[in-house]
Amino acid sequence: MLNAIRNVTGTAPDLSRLGGPAAILCATMLMALQDALVKLLSAGLPLWQFFLLRSLLILPLLAALIARTGCDRLRPALNRWVLLRSTLIVAMYVFFYAALPVLELPVVSAVYYTGPLFIVLFTGLLLREPVLLAQWGAVIVAFIGVLIVLRPAGDDFSLFALIPLASALCYALAMIATRGRMGDVDPWVLTFSLNLVFAATGLAGIGLSALIASPEIYPFLLTAWAPLDSDNTTVVALLAVISIVIHVLLAQAYQLGPTVVVAGLDFLYLGFATVWAALFFGTFPGLPVILGTCLIGVAGLLGVLSRPSRR
Repeated sequence: MLNAIRNVTGTAPDLSRLGGPAAILCATMLMALQDALVKLLSAGLPLWQFFLLRSLLILPLLAALIARTGCDRLRPALNRWVLLRSTLIVAMYVFFYAALPVLELPVVSAVYYTGPLFIVLFTGLLLREPVLLAQWGAVIVAFIGVLIVLRPAGDDFSLFALIPLASALCYALAMIATRGRMGDVDPWVLTFSLNLVFAATGLAGIGLSALIASPEIYPFLLTAWAPLDSDNTTVVALLAVISIVIHVLLAQAYQLGPTVVVAGLDFLYLGFATVWAALFFGTFPGLPVILGTCLIGVAGLLGVLSRPSRR
């Protein structure tokens, strides 16, 4: 195969440049699978219980991996900026997962993936970094795509559709905080801190849900605890493994690069989300969702490709 490519192009392919794209391809596929499994799980396991159980499985493994070279490496996990980042990401997941029981996964995914465009917006407003005209254009195109997906003037519009928009805002603020304050923090430490906040949020949510005692209003958010069966336990354990693999793949993807290609391929999540939704739930997006998702994806690619490449 390599010889055939060399005969056609005159040069041997640079296989080292395929590592980053391959990693982000696997990561986006697993992220979409993870979200589909959580939507599946939402029918029988409360969100806060899921947060707590998954983190309890992940934290000992992460602590062991990080502490191999000294327990002091865990200390930055409690830094105030690191904890702020973790809190924003947990809020992002709360909003995202809260929308899953009431909206189709492709709709939630399409609106959530305006996050990279909010990053462009906040980069100019908060970090005072220059933003290209093409990037501002991408923000406008993405906004049009969101309007097409949500159809706020339509008869079937639901305020629940605004929940993943809040998720995208939290994601963008978390990434801005990462860029502005945590450029030199070990990614494994960031992941450990994130799961500490997940566990704390899970405990707080369980306690608050028990006090409110109104699970019938919104079972996924207001049920304090549900009995565990073998299916739920297996899915939670699987999601814990998937979560770790996703973070490793994401780190590898951006370490191997090329950055512009990897960031562009990140939008493949939208396609994978549609595939998993069809396989797990038999749901297929309508024409407005497909059109709006394509506009959001094009806007994201425009925003990414208009950035100067670092590699």
